[in-house]
Amino acid sequence: MGLLANLQVSGDLAGLVRSFLQDQQDTDCELYRYLSGFAASSRITFSQWWQMLEQLQQRYPQQPVGVTLGQRVGPEFLGVLGHLLLSAGTLAEALQGFQRYQRLLHDGDRAVASVQDGLFCIRWTTDYGPSSRLSDEVLVVGMLTFVRRMVQDDSLTAAAVDFSFAQPEETATLQQACGGEVRFAQRTTAIYFHPTQLLLPVNTHDAGLRQLLEQQAQAAVAVLPQQDSFTVCLRDALLAAIQAGQPSSAWVAERLHMSERTLFRRLRAMNSTFREVLTQMRMQLARDYLLEGRLTQSEIALLLGYSEQSAFNRAFRKACGKAPHSWRKSARLRG
Repeated sequence: MGLLANLQVSGDLAGLVRSFLQDQQDTDCELYRYLSGFAASSRITFSQWWQMLEQLQQRYPQQPVGVTLGQRVGPEFLGVLGHLLLSAGTLAEALQGFQRYQRLLHDGDRAVASVQDGLFCIRWTTDYGPSSRLSDEVLVVGMLTFVRRMVQDDSLTAAAVDFSFAQPEETATLQQACGGEVRFAQRTTAIYFHPTQLLLPVNTHDAGLRQLLEQQAQAAVAVLPQQDSFTVCLRDALLAAIQAGQPSSAWVAERLHMSERTLFRRLRAMNSTFREVLTQMRMQLARDYLLEGRLTQSEIALLLGYSEQSAFNRAFRKACGKAPHSWRKSARLRG
C-alpha cells in the first residue's frame, strides 16, 4: 500500500463526503455515522480517506464519485488553506500559495511547480507511493473547480491533465470536468495551465476569508497601533512576508520600495527593530491561532513562516514564557 496510506489529510475532506450524503438525503447509514465522527479540525489517514471514497462509490455505483466530489470542493472543505488561496491577487499567486501551504491539507508528497513545453505545470510526486484513482480524481477536479471559483470563470479549462492510473472504461465525464487533453497511465499526476491564465485576477467574496483577514489585521494593529502611512504599509508588508514564507528585512524593504537601511532607520525612529516587530507580529498571530484551536502546532509554524515546528516552539517559548500547548491550556483556564 506504500508509506502514503499511514500519512494524514485534513478532516475537512470527511465533511465533503458527508455533505454529498446529506444532499442525497442518505444520512441513515453506517458510512454517514462513521463520517460524523471526524471534526473539521481533525486529521485522518490517507487509508481512511481512500476507504471512504470506495465505500461511497460502492453505495452509488452509477455515479462518478471522484468527479462529483471534486465539483463540490469549496473553501469550507479546505480549511484555512482555502481561505488563504482566496486572498491571493492572481491565479499565479494562488498556485504559489497552494504549493507552499498544501501541508495544511495533506501530508506526504508535495505538488511541485515548473514550466514544461511552454505551460505552467503543477505536478504531484510519488515518493511516498501512489494514491487511489478516486482520490486523484477528487484532487484534480477539485483543484480545477476551486480555480474556476477563484477567477469566477466556469468555462476555464486546464491546458492538459495527467493521471497516473490506467484509462478507465468511462472517461467522458472526467474529461469534460477537466477540459483540455486528459492523459492516463502517466508517470505522475499533473495539471497544466496556459501562462496567460496565471495572470487572471482572483475575485472572490468569502466569509471565512474575511474572518481570516480580520484576524490578521487585528494582530497587525495590536503590534503596530499607529495609523501613519508608513506604519500601515509596514503592517501590510509584514503580513505579506509571513504569508509568502519570506519573513526577511530584504523582502519587506523591497515590498515597501525602500532600502533595508531606510527601513531600519524608520524602525529606529519608532524605538523598534525589524526582528522585534516581526516576532511580535508572529506571536500575536500564534496566540490567536492557538486560542482558536483549529490548527495544529506544525500548521501554525507553517503559516507563520518557520522552517520547522521546533523553531516555532523555541521562538514562542522565548517570547511568551511557555511552550505553545502549555500557553493555550493556561489561556483557556483563565478564559
